[in-house]
Formats: sequence, structure tokens, C-alpha cells
Amino acid sequence: MRRTLLFFFAFLLSIAAFPQIAPQKNFNEKVAHMDQQSAALFLKKPKVYNGNNYDLKYHRMHWNINPDTLFISGEVTSYFVTTQASVNKITFDFSSVMIVDSIKYHSAIITWSHSSSDTLTVFLPSALALNQLDSVSVFYHGNPPQGSGFGSFAKDFHNGTPIIWTLSEPYGAREWWPCKNNLSDKIDSVDIFISTPQQYRSASNGLLVSETILDTIKTAHWKHRYPIATYLIALAVTNYQTFSNYAHNGSDSIQVLNYTYPENLATAEGGAPSMIQPMELFDSLFITYPFVKERYGMTQFNWGGGMEHQTMTFLHDYGFELMTHELAHQWVGDMITTCSWHDIWLNEGFATYWTGLAYNFLFNGYYWPIWKRLQIGNITSQPAGSVYVTDTTIVSNVFDERLQYSKGAMLLNMLRWTIGDSAFFAGFRSYLTDTNLAYKYACSDDFINHMQNASGRNLAEFFNDWLYGQGYPIYSIQCSFSAVTNDVQVVINQTTSDPSVSFYKMPVPLEFKDATHDTILVFDNTFSGQQFTANAGFRPDSIKFDPNMEIVTKSDTVILGIHESSTNNTFSLFPNPVTDDLNIDFSGYNFQTAQLYDIRGMLIRSVNTDALQPGKIKIKMSDLANGIYFVKAVFNDGSVIRKVEKM
Repeated sequence: MRRTLLFFFAFLLSIAAFPQIAPQKNFNEKVAHMDQQSAALFLKKPKVYNGNNYDLKYHRMHWNINPDTLFISGEVTSYFVTTQASVNKITFDFSSVMIVDSIKYHSAIITWSHSSSDTLTVFLPSALALNQLDSVSVFYHGNPPQGSGFGSFAKDFHNGTPIIWTLSEPYGAREWWPCKNNLSDKIDSVDIFISTPQQYRSASNGLLVSETILDTIKTAHWKHRYPIATYLIALAVTNYQTFSNYAHNGSDSIQVLNYTYPENLATAEGGAPSMIQPMELFDSLFITYPFVKERYGMTQFNWGGGMEHQTMTFLHDYGFELMTHELAHQWVGDMITTCSWHDIWLNEGFATYWTGLAYNFLFNGYYWPIWKRLQIGNITSQPAGSVYVTDTTIVSNVFDERLQYSKGAMLLNMLRWTIGDSAFFAGFRSYLTDTNLAYKYACSDDFINHMQNASGRNLAEFFNDWLYGQGYPIYSIQCSFSAVTNDVQVVINQTTSDPSVSFYKMPVPLEFKDATHDTILVFDNTFSGQQFTANAGFRPDSIKFDPNMEIVTKSDTVILGIHESSTNNTFSLFPNPVTDDLNIDFSGYNFQTAQLYDIRGMLIRSVNTDALQPGKIKIKMSDLANGIYFVKAVFNDGSVIRKVEKM
């Protein structure tokens, strides 16, 4: 006992030492709100994407930026392979507000057109054959347009010092550089050169190869040799201070390079190391950090949340949940990116759940039930809504924190509960290492197929209900215990919060307890009103539904302490089914009361016996809705339950 108490005391001290780690009730809401801001206008633009006749291979960017001024100039060279025969022009997404100075092809100036629909068309001197590798260089300058969401290219101040940073999700890259701005073609590799006044430092993707100063201009060269989605390319320029932490990777280590404001250096140095444990956890649960040949980084910026720029997360502060969520995106969102905004849960729901896994496996699991309770409460605050986004023209649909974040995360937890840990983590690892998906794009069906293969189960109904359907189940459970055998008779009834799903087939856990025993029995519930017989090995005196919060549900009812009378007290009820009055006739005289419950377990009526007619009562049913009800007869020494149907 002393040893246990000492351990518990030490654990409390460890929790007190990291108060910022506790799950935040409104974390998903804040992150989703910021995502909505960044995407607000982009998602409402016509869905016309350029570059359908070539496959991007490489970008070399040279950018000139002074954070004192909202302005960018530079050159973007794009290497591509043609995917059609006789290609005589190629197109880029590029804001018409920006000014194209010239375009070079094999060192020669060529012609172009730049339309008001944000399309830059490059006319090639001669047609290119199928599968031909070639390149063009676009020289441009301008003041990137503002007001698109929160700003894809933003100028701001921190502590009186100017900063310029970018955030391009989902289609903001075209606001500040010529690109192929869709979810179909990842760039195989990039070299990024950022030139700034020498008092500033530049953060971007990949490895920092060099920082050189010529006259008063500092040029940072960042090299990234992994495929990357256009919206994940980013830069930030201000008077950053830098420091590094390191995560263990077997016998090696992974650098975590931090760019922070000088005025926040002490806070950053204190907070940033707390993301090392989640990085090592994800490495052990899934696969090694997917950009291990380079490094990971975190850069501070003024936006209110975080953005998972590949290998270099941009974040507002060093809260545990924010850092962990954006770190998780490096696997789910960056290495494998959603194939469309309909399937955004593959990014946001996954990263939210991985944050939950950090609470599950770290800190002795202390915060895990708290985190799940917050997610379930958020999801069930409204009765409808699907994880899959049917209408992507409304930004609040795409980044809905209740659905794509919380419900998407708990969908994964329910999948894990349904198929078991072994199959769940094996399926996830198989998904992450699939060469057709890794460093590419994935749709929901891709993930579902891996989970089906790992579990050996057909999961179509599960995903039809939880991914494409709306709402959640509501359970009413009635139990009766045999006084002789300790067998428990369980009847599981279910309604749903939204008619899009008629029934959720789920394994339903019930915890049975008495003063000295407790056990959890799981019932494979496939239809409402299903009856089960089980034996807990002891005579329970209490029952608890879903003690570990495995199922997203609300207002569930278990009729507790119900058992057959130890005497010969019985009763009959008629007619059954009933239309008007239900007659109840008791053979014994130690009857106390009859209680009528609806299918949710809600008490509807309670009727005592008439002194003039002991053992006989009537319950009015004519004013009740048709359906299943339960009558509980309470005697001095026990109780009995019977089912009745109202027609």
C-alpha cells in the first residue's frame, strides 16, 4: 500500500508540473475556426484547376522578402513531365493581382497570358511529346492579395518587429507564387532560396543547407527531397531566435529545429520539448517520422492556431495539444494527404485522434478518459451531421470541429474498439506504408480497405453508419438476474438520433459489479431488442453502460439492480400487444408498485395497487406512442420486468 501511495503521489506531482498538458475543452473548436478563416474564400472560388497535361517533378524558388513591406519578388522554375501528347502550352494557378515580368524557356523569353481567373498560361515554342521532361521559369513581383480567409501571405508585427508568413491551405498558394494548386499532383522535391535583410532569419521546408550574407542581404537555402503538396510549402521571415531539441529514433535521433520570437525564447525552450514524447510514441505505434532523412521543425507566427507545413509546423504557442495535433499531421495530412476536401477527416480526424492517443499512452493514461468525454460531449451536442463532407462549397462544412475533428477522431476509436488493437494498429501501419499512398494522396476507401484487410472483416456497414451516416445511437438496457444461477438476462434496445441510420451494429460493453468483484462483458448487438444471457461469475448489484466510453452515444439508460424475486411472486399482463389499458394481475400480496418505462429507459408512469383490489391494477396506454415498453413490478424482496408492445 505504501508503495502504491508513493507512486500515486509522484504521479500527481508529475501532472501538476505540466498543467498545460490537460485536454482543452474548446481546442478542436479553436483549430477548426482558424482553418475556416484560412479557407473561407478559397473554397468558394470556381473549382477550375490548372496543369492537367503535366506532372510536376521539381520547383526551384528564389524569393526576395523584406518583412517591412507587404511584397514579394522572385523566380519560380518548374520541372515537369508531360502527360499528354503534343503539349504546346501549360497553365499555372496564379493570382491576377500579381505581375509577371517574364517567362524563360531554355534561357529564351517566351509569351504568356495572365487571365482574371487567376490562370497563367505559358505558350511553348514547339509542342512537347508525351512523357517529355522540361522546365520553365516565371519571374514575377507584386503585393499578394489580402482578405482571402486569414491571408495566405500575411504581414504583421510581434513586439514591434515586422513579420511576413504564409499559410496556403487549401488554395492560397496561387495568391503568392505560380503553382499547380490542387490535390492531384505532389511536387517531388524543392529548393527554396529566401533573400532578406541580414537582421532577419527565414524558416521554410526541409533542411537548412546554408545561410549566406552578401552585402547586407542574407540568403537562406532550404532543401526538401520528399514529395509535397502545394499548400504545404511555406515561409516565415522575422528576427527569429533558434534552438533545437532531439527525439530518439532507435540508435539515432531526429532534430526538432525551433524558430521562435526573441521575446518568447524562454517560453519556447520550456514548452517545445513536451512534443518529443508524442513524436517517439507515434514512431513506436505507427512508423518512423516520415521525413526522418531531414528533420522536424516548429516556427512561431501570429495566427491563432497552427498549420502543419511539411517538416516545419507553424504555430502560435507551445501548448501540448496544438503541438501534438500538428505533429501528427506530418504522418496523416502531409505524408499521406486527403485526396479531396470531402475526405478532410483523413487529415483532421486522424490528427485529432493521434492527439488522443498521446493522452491514452502518456501520463499513465490520466487524461485519456477526460479527452474522450470531451469529444463525445461535443459530438452529441447536436443530433445530426456526417463526418464525410457532402458539400465542400461551404467552408464551415469542411472544417466542422464537431464532425471532421471530434467525430472523425472518435470514429477511429470506435473502429479500434470494434476490431481490436492488434488489427487497428496493423491496419494503420499498412495504410501508412502502402506505396500507392505514402507521399501521395488517399481517399476514405483506401483507408477502409486497409482496415478490412487487417481485421479480416467487412466494415462496409460500420463506415456507412459512422462515416457517411449522421447522428449516433441511444441505448436503453434492461437486465434481470437469476437468483439461483447468477445468469444475467440482458435486453439491449437502441434508437438513433438521426433517421439516416436505422441501427448501429456495435459491440456493447456492460460493467457488472458488487462489493468485491467487477467485470466487463461485451455483447455483440446487431438489432434493437436483442436478448442475451451471460454469467458474470458472481451476483452483481450494479451495472454500468460503456464504462470506458468506447461508443459515441448520449442519454443512455440501464435499469439498475433489477433481479427476479427470490419468492414465487409472479404477475401476468394482458392484453399484449395493448391498445388502451394494460391489465396487471399479481399472484402474491407483497407487491409494492408497477413502473412503466419507455425504450430509452425513461420512467413514464408508476402505479400502486388498489386497496380494494389487491394484486390487480391498470396502466393507461392509449395516450402513448406505439412501440416497445417495459413494466417493472417491484415486490418487497425483488422485482421482475416484462416487455409489452403498444399498438
